[in-house]
Amino acid sequence: MRIFPFVLIFVALFIDACASRADSPYGACAASAACSEASPRCVSFRNRITMQNAPLCTVACMTSTDCPDRGVCVPTETPTLGSLCMQRCTVAAECRFNQAFCVVVREGESACVP
Repeated sequence: MRIFPFVLIFVALFIDACASRADSPYGACAASAACSEASPRCVSFRNRITMQNAPLCTVACMTSTDCPDRGVCVPTETPTLGSLCMQRCTVAAECRFNQAFCVVVREGESACVP
Protein backbone atom coordinates (compact mmCIF):
# COMPACT_ATOMS: atom_id res chain seq x y z
CA MET A 1 0.00 0.00 0.00
CA ARG A 2 2.94 2.37 0.55
CA ILE A 3 4.00 2.13 -3.11
CA PHE A 4 0.76 3.68 -4.39
CA PRO A 5 1.48 7.30 -3.25
CA PHE A 6 4.97 7.08 -4.77
CA VAL A 7 3.53 5.93 -8.13
CA LEU A 8 0.95 8.70 -8.05
CA ILE A 9 3.65 11.35 -7.45
CA PHE A 10 5.87 9.89 -10.19
CA VAL A 11 2.99 9.97 -12.69
CA ALA A 12 2.13 13.55 -11.73
CA LEU A 13 5.76 14.63 -12.24
CA PHE A 14 5.89 12.85 -15.62
CA ILE A 15 2.67 14.54 -16.80
CA ASP A 16 3.95 17.93 -15.63
CA ALA A 17 7.23 17.46 -17.53
CA CYS A 18 5.36 16.55 -20.70
CA ALA A 19 2.99 19.49 -20.38
CA SER A 20 5.82 22.04 -20.43
CA ARG A 21 6.66 21.38 -24.11
CA ALA A 22 5.08 23.94 -26.46
CA ASP A 23 2.37 22.86 -28.89
CA SER A 24 3.23 25.40 -31.56
CA PRO A 25 6.58 26.47 -33.02
CA TYR A 26 8.39 29.81 -32.73
CA GLY A 27 7.62 30.72 -29.11
CA ALA A 28 9.92 32.04 -26.43
CA CYS A 29 11.94 29.42 -24.54
CA ALA A 30 14.37 28.91 -21.70
CA ALA A 31 15.73 25.61 -23.04
CA SER A 32 15.26 23.35 -26.05
CA ALA A 33 13.17 20.97 -23.91
CA ALA A 34 10.42 23.63 -23.85
CA CYS A 35 10.20 23.86 -27.66
CA SER A 36 7.78 21.96 -29.88
CA GLU A 37 8.90 19.01 -31.98
CA ALA A 38 8.42 21.18 -35.10
CA SER A 39 10.98 23.76 -33.89
CA PRO A 40 13.04 21.88 -31.30
CA ARG A 41 16.01 24.22 -30.94
CA CYS A 42 16.11 27.09 -28.43
CA VAL A 43 18.38 29.81 -29.85
CA SER A 44 19.15 33.10 -28.10
CA PHE A 45 18.91 36.12 -30.39
CA ARG A 46 20.22 39.57 -29.43
CA ASN A 47 18.52 42.72 -30.66
CA ARG A 48 21.30 45.21 -31.41
CA ILE A 49 18.95 48.18 -31.00
CA THR A 50 17.27 47.25 -27.70
CA MET A 51 20.26 45.18 -26.48
CA GLN A 52 17.79 42.56 -25.23
CA ASN A 53 18.30 38.80 -25.55
CA ALA A 54 15.35 36.80 -26.85
CA PRO A 55 15.63 33.01 -26.74
CA LEU A 56 13.24 31.54 -29.31
CA CYS A 57 12.30 28.08 -30.57
CA THR A 58 13.42 27.49 -34.15
CA VAL A 59 14.79 24.95 -36.64
CA ALA A 60 17.41 25.17 -39.40
CA CYS A 61 16.23 25.68 -42.99
CA MET A 62 17.35 26.17 -46.57
CA THR A 63 14.09 27.75 -47.87
CA SER A 64 10.78 28.82 -46.36
CA THR A 65 9.19 25.54 -47.51
CA ASP A 66 11.38 23.80 -44.90
CA CYS A 67 9.71 25.77 -42.09
CA PRO A 68 6.77 24.43 -40.07
CA ASP A 69 3.51 26.35 -39.67
CA ARG A 70 4.12 28.50 -42.77
CA GLY A 71 7.29 30.00 -41.23
CA VAL A 72 9.90 32.06 -43.07
CA CYS A 73 13.51 30.95 -43.58
CA VAL A 74 15.68 33.86 -42.38
CA PRO A 75 19.44 34.04 -42.88
CA THR A 76 21.32 34.91 -39.68
CA GLU A 77 24.53 36.90 -39.35
CA THR A 78 26.16 33.94 -37.59
CA PRO A 79 27.71 31.42 -40.02
CA THR A 80 27.45 28.55 -37.54
CA LEU A 81 23.68 29.08 -37.22
CA GLY A 82 23.02 29.46 -40.94
CA SER A 83 19.38 30.16 -41.79
CA LEU A 84 16.62 29.61 -39.24
CA CYS A 85 12.84 29.42 -39.43
CA MET A 86 10.96 32.32 -37.89
CA GLN A 87 7.22 32.88 -37.51
CA ARG A 88 5.54 34.47 -40.56
CA CYS A 89 3.54 37.63 -39.82
CA THR A 90 1.78 40.63 -41.27
CA VAL A 91 1.71 42.63 -37.99
CA ALA A 92 3.67 42.31 -34.73
CA ALA A 93 0.50 41.42 -32.78
CA GLU A 94 0.55 37.99 -34.49
CA CYS A 95 3.97 37.13 -33.03
CA ARG A 96 4.18 34.50 -30.28
CA PHE A 97 6.73 36.31 -28.12
CA ASN A 98 6.83 39.68 -26.36
CA GLN A 99 8.49 42.74 -27.90
CA ALA A 100 8.56 41.20 -31.38
CA PHE A 101 8.90 43.18 -34.58
CA CYS A 102 7.24 42.07 -37.80
CA VAL A 103 9.76 42.98 -40.51
CA VAL A 104 10.22 42.24 -44.19
CA VAL A 105 13.03 39.70 -44.44
CA ARG A 106 12.80 39.23 -48.21
CA GLU A 107 10.43 40.41 -50.91
CA GLY A 108 6.90 39.29 -50.03
CA GLU A 109 7.89 37.63 -46.74
CA SER A 110 7.74 39.14 -43.25
CA ALA A 111 8.81 37.43 -40.05
CA CYS A 112 8.66 37.97 -36.30
CA VAL A 113 12.09 38.97 -35.08
CA PRO A 114 13.32 40.00 -31.63
